[in-house]
Amino acid sequence: MLQLSLIIDGCMNFTHYLQELQNNLTRGSERTHYPALKNLVDSGMLGIITTIEEKGNQAGIPDFTVRKNDNLVGYVEAKKIGENLDKIEETEQLQRYFESSIGENLILTNYLEFRWYLDGKLQLKTTLATVKKGQITPVDDAAKTEELILSFLNFKEKVINNYYDLASQMAASTKAIRYGITEALKFEDEQGELTKLKLLF
Repeated sequence: MLQLSLIIDGCMNFTHYLQELQNNLTRGSERTHYPALKNLVDSGMLGIITTIEEKGNQAGIPDFTVRKNDNLVGYVEAKKIGENLDKIEETEQLQRYFESSIGENLILTNYLEFRWYLDGKLQLKTTLATVKKGQITPVDDAAKTEELILSFLNFKEKVINNYYDLASQMAASTKAIRYGITEALKFEDEQGELTKLKLLF
């Protein structure tokens, strides 16, 4: 049974969130827990809408896109529960995010640990709970985790007021677009009409 005595909920219901994770722990991949994480982020602030991106999307974007009143706030990348985020930080995928406009405001999480980045730089990390032998155990970090998520949600885009900022923004956006196009072409070559035609001959 999930031990929740250490959790003190503020405006975000971590007790319910962890219970949902526990209930679904043996039911599949990280996508199984997407609804619980979406609900947690959405509960942080009025007007927040978190969109779960399609599996295998070719745009090169993270698992969740977060908006407030239709304005882009940032992104959330979710990995398997308990996965080592130190190793994930070093992957090509995360480095690409950090170098592009995605890295302006990004949360990386394995559902239990949360890391918040601005401009690709780590700002805050927290551990809400740990998992061992299929049992999720909370740690006393709910207030700090709420602070991290609210800081992420309160992000405001930088005002571009000089040529250097404009050039940096354009370069970051170009990297994201180039990757999206490259991945789309790969997908088309592997799964699209060209491959279907090849199979006919």
